[in-house]
Order: sequence, then C-alpha cells, then structure tokens
Amino acid sequence: GYGQQQQGYGNSPGPRPGSNMVGGSQYGGNTVGGDFSQEEVEKHQRTEKFKEWGKYAAGAAVIAGAVGATAYGVHEYRENKEEEREEKEREEKEKEREQERRRHEQEERQKQQQQQQQHQQGGRHSPGHDSAYGGHQGSQGSQGQGGFRPPAPMGRPPYSFDANDVRNANPARSSDNSPTPREYPQLRQVGGDSTIKMGSIIALKHNMTGRFLHTDRSHSTESGSNQQLVFGFKWNPDENDWWQVLPANHDVPVPGSVVSFGTQIRLRHVETGRHLHSHYNYRERKSGQNEITAYGDQGHSDENDHWVIERWGDGAYGQTWGSHEVVVLRHYVSGMTLHSHELLISEDVQSVTCFGPGNEENDKWRVECQ
Repeated sequence: GYGQQQQGYGNSPGPRPGSNMVGGSQYGGNTVGGDFSQEEVEKHQRTEKFKEWGKYAAGAAVIAGAVGATAYGVHEYRENKEEEREEKEREEKEKEREQERRRHEQEERQKQQQQQQQHQQGGRHSPGHDSAYGGHQGSQGSQGQGGFRPPAPMGRPPYSFDANDVRNANPARSSDNSPTPREYPQLRQVGGDSTIKMGSIIALKHNMTGRFLHTDRSHSTESGSNQQLVFGFKWNPDENDWWQVLPANHDVPVPGSVVSFGTQIRLRHVETGRHLHSHYNYRERKSGQNEITAYGDQGHSDENDHWVIERWGDGAYGQTWGSHEVVVLRHYVSGMTLHSHELLISEDVQSVTCFGPGNEENDKWRVECQ
C-alpha cells in the first residue's frame, strides 16, 4: 500500500541485499546502486577521478602558461631596457661628438679672427739667424694663417713678395767651390717613420687640386728661359714625381740628419737630376707669375735652387719636419712661395709658379714618401 517505502523510481525493485548505495537523493542522478555492479561503480569512480585530474591538469597548464608568459614578458622587458640603454648611450656619445665638433669649430673661428687681426696689423717678427752661407734657423714670426712673416735673408732687405722687385741670387751661394757633396744617399721611409731627413725621397701633392709636382724632359718653358718645365700632373704619383731632399749649397749636414722647419733645402728631381728652381724676369705665360723650372744638375746649382721649408700657418721654425704636415716652400731669394692653381697650360699640365707671401690655400702642399 501507500505505507510501503519505494526504492528507486517507478517499478524498480528495491536494493538487493549486500548492494552499495552511493549518493543522497533517490531521484537524483548521483545515486548509484540498484542494479549497478561493483565493476560499474568502480568505473564510475575512476571516471570521476579522471575528471578531477583533468581539472587539476588544466589548472596546472594555465598556471604554467601564465608563468611562461610572465617569463617571456620579463625577457622582453629586459631586452627593451637593454636596447633603450644602448640607444641612450649612442645618443649621449653622438651629443658629445657634436659638442666637440662645435667646440673645435668655435676655436677655429677664434683662431682665424686672431690671424686676420695679426695679418691686418702687419705681424711682428724678430730678425732671423740665417747666415749668408745657409744658416737655417730663422726665428719664428707672427703666428697664424696669413700672419706669419718670414725673416729676411741676412744682409738683405725684407721680402716684398713683388715680382717686379728683382733680387739676384748670391753667386757665392752656388755649387762652385762648395763643400756640399754632389750626391746624398737616397732614403726611403721605413715603417711608421714620418721624419723627413737629408736624402729623403718625397713627392709633393698640391693640397687644393690634388695634382703632384712633376717635371720631365719632354716639357720646356715658353717664357724664353728654355728650361725644363715644372707643373702639376696627375693625381697619383708616377716616376717623374719624386724629389730628393738635399742641403743648400755650402752646407754639409750628415746624410740622414733630421730636417727642421726653417731649414734651407734643395729638391733634386730623381729622374732627371735637375733642381727645383725659380727666378725673376721670366713669367709663366698664362698667370704672369714668376715661373718654376727644373734647372742644373749634380755639378751645377745656384741660390735660386734654395727653398725654406715651413709649416703652413706658423712656420714652426726649429721643429722637426714630419711628412704628415701641410707645408709651404718659400723661395729663399724672392721670398715668394711654390704656388699652383686651377689653370691649365695644356691637358694635364697645371700651372705651377712662384707667387705671393704664402698665405693662400693654393700655397699648401702635402708630402708623400716613397
């Protein structure tokens, strides 16, 4: 009747003796029992455990993923920080270089202003100590580009740098009866040695145009002197661009001795044996300036072959002549300097003259050693 407790739902029989009931509600899906075997119950339990393990595994995977993402983020953060640091260092270095460049430009502007003032004032200088026989240490004149005033030759009036102010070579300074050896050993620079010596073989490159000082037997002057023409040629030295540094006539320095700025020298052309030379009364036909020639030989040389080597800008008398220096070559007799410009006599024959006091860009020469 209605007083009998129903087990299960509908017509399901009650539990068998010895069966296990798992769960609470007799109508819910969580009740295990009734006709379920022990094997089915265990299988159900294993399934429930697998589900729990799956949840744990999923949670662990999420945690691992989070940890990995965090680690990746930290790595990216560190890399970004490192890149930012390097970029900042680069910017700081660039800023320092820019400040250094501006400082250098400011110093150069101030220096040029001082030099211009000195030049306008005429420059003050002390008399040199050149002897009539080629002494060579003249005192340093006013400093600065355009302001340097070379000392006058001993016993002669100051230089006028005027092509019409004709000055003659002293015949006592020629090779006649000179104790100076006719030849000096030819010296090539070795390793990093930049010191120019008596006997060094050099080439002279015009700073503005890049052409090398050149002479050869196939070119002669058209002025009437009929001497071997000296001119600017190619931009790379060839066999006719090499000159040997020699002492002035009547000087007897030891071969290989160091050459100082302010020293009188001669330059002998290695290939033809003639000396770098200038004189009055003969002008280069296109420029109207005193011509430069290659003249004489080992047994014949005069004072018009004498040149004073100076560092551009300040003369630097008494300091060692190094091949890295920008130099001016001053003709001892006239005081004017070795000069070239963008003026072609013919194809690849650039005009070289003796002109001016040596304060122009076109008076600058650079040395290359063999």
